[in-house]
Amino acid sequence: MIEYIIGSKLLASLAPKITDSVINLLRDVTDECKQALKDDIYAYIGNFVEKYSKIKTFLFSEERRDFYDVYFPLSLEGRNKEMQVPDNPDELFAEHNFITLLGHAGCGKTMILRHLFLSACNKSSKIPLVIELRKLKGFDGSFKDFVVDKVFSLKLSQNEKIFNSMLKTGKFMFLLDGYDEIAIEQKDVLTRSLENFFDCYPQNSYLLTSRPGANAETLERFENYHVCKLSDTQVFEFIDKQLGNGNEEDKELATKIKDLLDQSKNNPFMRYMSSPLLLSMFILTYNEHPELPKHVSSFYYNVFDTLHSKHDAKSKAGGYQHDKKSKLSQDEIRRLLEAFCFISYMQSTYEFSPEYLHDIFPKLIERLKVDCTVDDIIYDLSVAISILVQDGTSYVFPHRSLQEYFAASYIAHSREETKKEIYSVKFLNTASAERITFLGLCEELDQSCFLQYFLIPGLKKYIGDLVKLNDKSLSRSENILFNYLKLTDTHIAKTTNNYFIFRGNSMYSIIRYLHIQNSIVRNLFDSFNRINEKDLTLFVKRGKFHFNNKDKSKEVMEFYERNDIFKAAEKHIEALEEIVKEKENLLATMKDDSVAIMDLI
Repeated sequence: MIEYIIGSKLLASLAPKITDSVINLLRDVTDECKQALKDDIYAYIGNFVEKYSKIKTFLFSEERRDFYDVYFPLSLEGRNKEMQVPDNPDELFAEHNFITLLGHAGCGKTMILRHLFLSACNKSSKIPLVIELRKLKGFDGSFKDFVVDKVFSLKLSQNEKIFNSMLKTGKFMFLLDGYDEIAIEQKDVLTRSLENFFDCYPQNSYLLTSRPGANAETLERFENYHVCKLSDTQVFEFIDKQLGNGNEEDKELATKIKDLLDQSKNNPFMRYMSSPLLLSMFILTYNEHPELPKHVSSFYYNVFDTLHSKHDAKSKAGGYQHDKKSKLSQDEIRRLLEAFCFISYMQSTYEFSPEYLHDIFPKLIERLKVDCTVDDIIYDLSVAISILVQDGTSYVFPHRSLQEYFAASYIAHSREETKKEIYSVKFLNTASAERITFLGLCEELDQSCFLQYFLIPGLKKYIGDLVKLNDKSLSRSENILFNYLKLTDTHIAKTTNNYFIFRGNSMYSIIRYLHIQNSIVRNLFDSFNRINEKDLTLFVKRGKFHFNNKDKSKEVMEFYERNDIFKAAEKHIEALEEIVKEKENLLATMKDDSVAIMDLI
């Protein structure tokens, strides 16, 4: 690991790069304007230097620690290679200016982004600009407008020439965090806005983080890298990194945890230890819950239990605990938290301004009939319990998966009539691919109602829509294919390295969640990977690759037939019907068990 300059020294080393790489290249710009632009960039980057140089984590929530005291280097897997996250991000962009960083909840994407930002300030030839995409929620304007407003403080109508001159130098590195956190209703518009920005300024470097399935992996130009899970060896190295430099008590804790994990290699739950987030949670909760739980939801319950009642007691001399200003019991705080998370998550809100909190909590306090003030519950959640973290003037969860857990827990604790409405109505707008973790928690916490009101009827409707003979001139299998392409909005994109990828929404997310081997996607993928020049002409329009998912011309139909894609459509239906049968049998068994237990009374 290289030596990193942090803090004011880092900014001092960065200043000449801003001046020499960008500001001095501007023509017909006054010295006063140049200085103002330099100050704007310097201030924007300085804010993130201060924010990212130190960090609070699950394990160290009481104080901000130097980032590199807790940062653990991970590996990335691309299409043809695996590499460790480099010390200098220029190495990551050596072959591609556009990189997508994909990984599931808690895999370490944001930690990698923080490292790339800090290391770029130190070593890169480009100027790093972090854009947290969740902050575009409610912004009235394009992505370009946002950059102009937040980074350069320019009035674009008066200074578009200056802005274009700066961005066309290619001297900037845009680190775009959280594509999956963009509000659903904003996703299409913002995606087009981002693509327009990329088209205008392709010489810069772009890194975009996202959970898989949010369609970030389908953006043209971008090379996809997946964050690798921790290997067995890295799990132990991670524990040593977090606890090895602490006091004797921390070192003893590290030894106990490693011994337990070493003895538990055959435990199915061990696979979750490959996630830095869940491994950190386990370290945090070990003293109070020294065993591997059977379910992920149990993990989150243990975390809340530890943060609420026991974390301070084990980490402070004399069994100290933060006073709860609200004077609410643990169950009352949990009820408030569940309702808050359900509402905010269904609204696709992941960052909470004081105004948002003061709008929603009075309504929840009144409805749930608890006795506390808004300021007191905010204090308890952010200070006494530390389950909300202050981020500038707003608040966020240490990780969005906590919000997903409490939202799912709210549903599980609701009346059955409420569950039915949520699963059969509300979920229609929330079953996007980036919410697969949330769906898993819902099924784990509320399996019977989740299957009865959401998954089984949803799959049956989907199958029914697929097999409809909407075009009487086509066979059943041909109808299934074209219905699938329409329902999932699937199309194929050709990247710069001839790699074809797919886009989808709606029921596509449920298929991803169920881990069904999607034969349609598989066959399409394989057929385009080996496509010959003659067939390729079928999908070229005006000199560019163009896949029309409604094209039923003779030549295209022969291409599908030749590559067994119609047969794959029938196999897809068979796979879906098998899943429905399996879930119906499971639901029936659960009902039979309930009746049998009642008969024992």
